[in-house]
Order: sequence, then C-alpha cells, then structure tokens
Amino acid sequence: MFPPGHGNDHLDVGDIYWISVFGTNKMLAATGEEICLREYEKGHWNQMLICEMNSDRRISMRNRYTKRYLGRRENHTVGCVSSHSGASEWLTFTRSSLGGYWLEVSHDGKNEPRSIQRPNNYSPNLKVAEHCSQFGLHKIKNKVFRRFQWVIPNRLARSSAPYYDGEDADESINETSIEFLISYGIKNIISLNSIELSPRQKGRLRAAEISYSHIRAFECTAVTQEQFDQIWNAYDKSGATIVYCGYGDGRTGMAISAIQLFQGRALDDNDIRENGVQCPSQIAALKELRDRINKWKSRQCLALPTLTLLQIVLKTIVGQSTPSILNRHHTQHLRKKRSDRMHSDGICKE
Repeated sequence: MFPPGHGNDHLDVGDIYWISVFGTNKMLAATGEEICLREYEKGHWNQMLICEMNSDRRISMRNRYTKRYLGRRENHTVGCVSSHSGASEWLTFTRSSLGGYWLEVSHDGKNEPRSIQRPNNYSPNLKVAEHCSQFGLHKIKNKVFRRFQWVIPNRLARSSAPYYDGEDADESINETSIEFLISYGIKNIISLNSIELSPRQKGRLRAAEISYSHIRAFECTAVTQEQFDQIWNAYDKSGATIVYCGYGDGRTGMAISAIQLFQGRALDDNDIRENGVQCPSQIAALKELRDRINKWKSRQCLALPTLTLLQIVLKTIVGQSTPSILNRHHTQHLRKKRSDRMHSDGICKE
C-alpha cells in the first residue's frame, strides 16, 4: 500500500505530511527517539510530521505522535529526540528535477546544511552524509491551522483561521482543530475574523479549557484603539496564545504588532510590514497606538513621586540599595528628634 500522491506536494507551514523514500512505500516513522523506515500505514500518527516555522523563518518537522522534532543526532544519524526546535532540527527541502525533494539538516546552526541519506536500499535507518537521497513529500489534505508559526516560542503564535480556504466563514473548531491546539499547548485564542464562532464551537473550546476572545475586524481595515486595548488584555495574563484572522496576514500582523508595542518593542514601519501589515489604515492605526503608548510612558515618568525620584537618584549615584539608605537617614532623623525633645523636657542636661 502506497501513500497518496506522488511525493511532489508543496511544503506549507501548519500542514501535516508523510515523508517517504521517493517512489517507495517506505515512510519515516518515529519509534521512541529513533526514526526508522516502515511500510506506509494509513492513519498512523507516528508516520505523520507537522511542518513548523520559527521566528527566524527556519523550517522544522514535528512528529505528530511523539511531539518531537526530526533532526540530526550526535552519532550522525537522524532521529526525533528534541521537544524544542533548535539548530539541529532546522531542515531544508529542495525540489529535485528527478521528482521529490532533497532533504538537508542544519549543522550546528551554521549555514552548512548536511544531506540526509538512506545508506542503502535495505537499511531501515537514515544518516547525515555527503550525498542526498530522494524523499517524497505527501500532504495530508485535512488542513487545520495553515501558516502556523511561533512569534515567541511557546507563548505567542500566529496562523490562518482553522480550515481557512479563502473566506472568513471557512473557520471551524472541531475535534481535529482542538487536538492541534492542545498538541502545541495553546490555551488562548485571539480571533480577528469578521465572523464570531457559534455558541456550540465556543463550548468545545471551553470543554478543552481554551479561552477565546473575538475582536471583529474586516479585511484591509484597522481596528479601533479600544480594540487594541482588548487585544492586549486578552493576551497579557493568558497562557500560550494563537492569533488569527482569515488568511493570517494583515489583521493578524496588526494584532501581533500591537502586542509587541504594548510589550515595549520599538517598531518602525518596516517592522510592522514584516509582520504582514500592508494596508495604510492599519499602519496608521498602529502609529497612533505607538504615540499613545509613548505619551502614557511620558506621563508616568512625570508623575513619579518625589520619594521614587530620590530612590532613583540615590541608586544611580551611590550604587547602594535605596531602602537601606533611606532607613539609615530616617533613623538618624528620629534620634535627633528624640534628643531635642529630651532637652526641652529637661530630662537631658548639659
């Protein structure tokens, strides 16, 4: 039995794949921390890999069953060892003119990828070597959160709406999409989709202990300053959060930029555009938010009480703990006050 497709499918972040030795029914399968070649078995999660991209735009593949990443091991073999995507798990897929892909893995984070190879036609294992083997890439067609990527690892992610296929109304929360969220440890959703989830879908999220905030936004339009505040409030004290709209670009990028501004990041126009924001109205709204945050910071600085300013000055000049300096000053003041009172009462005589 062979996997569906010819092994020439495109690589898209957030989608799930089988990887085969090209032209065969031998699939990469996780067995503990090892990767072995096994015959294709329909529906077996240990043969499925989820495509991910980190904030540096590095691609990695996470096994759906073990939740560990495909990568290079110390003995120059290939396995699924790490629960986090590091330099040893960064992968490069290059289309082969003969069909399928050449697959390479990063070498200690350097720009020197090494080839992944099947040593011979009978070996069940893979190794890191000088020459590539051809691999097939077979996309599993039930797309869930496309274009998924971490902005802040294990804290803030972004993606398309679940099951997005061109319209905001495509969004759907079912058992599969909840399983996807749980597998990434997502505890909070901020949606800028123009359509709110149905009560039934919200109930599914509640049952899975995943919170949901809907900030209605329309394509190529900005949200209000009040809605920016709602986005921050929904994110600030929550767990791992995913932000999406429809496609996962402009509105999502606008929300990501707002969160970064609230966190104190100094974003310029290029940073905002790199987050996917292109519409002038959205960029203008983010500039207004940036100005508003800067004015608030200025007012907070001006409103610092005298004691706080004194603490800052003392810490800067003396380099000591301010409370100890102030306490020492306060103690000396009390002693002098007590001595003066004793003199005036005639208790203490010269």
